Amino acid sequence: MKNPIIIAILLLLSSVLVKAQEVKKTVPQPDSLIKVIPEGDGRHTFYLYTIGGKMATREDVAIRLMAYAPSAEEYHAFRNDVTWTYATFAASGISAIAATIDYAHNNRYAGETVGNVNGQPAFIYQHHSLAGAYVFTGLATAFLVTSLINLSRAAFHGHKALSVYNQRFE
Repeated sequence: MKNPIIIAILLLLSSVLVKAQEVKKTVPQPDSLIKVIPEGDGRHTFYLYTIGGKMATREDVAIRLMAYAPSAEEYHAFRNDVTWTYATFAASGISAIAATIDYAHNNRYAGETVGNVNGQPAFIYQHHSLAGAYVFTGLATAFLVTSLINLSRAAFHGHKALSVYNQRFE
């Protein structure tokens, strides 16, 4: 008589244990989801951030992203890529200015003088090398391409930081 009661109790307790192991999905909390809303049109487009339907500043979004470890890692990668975008774009501009200056000082007309050639007055042009201008032009182009690559990587990491943050609420 004891065996069927013990077996019944064990079966009932096992169903309670199985129910305890069930993984429940969390319902998105409206106060935690971060959404990006494009505003404006054409060249004057900018983005607004909402957290739970309320407007938020970029600083508020950054604080939320930094508070959650997986999105904080992506946010750091985003900030690093943005910094390198600015640095390489500035280097591109400096290289372009250096190429322009080098070309201005070494072009055909930079060292022209007046002299006599075969008894006739004529312009005499010095032979200048434009290799420096070509090198600086190549550097400016390389830095500009690197800047665009860093900008695309920054966009990727920024989007991923938001999606990783919002993923835990879905």
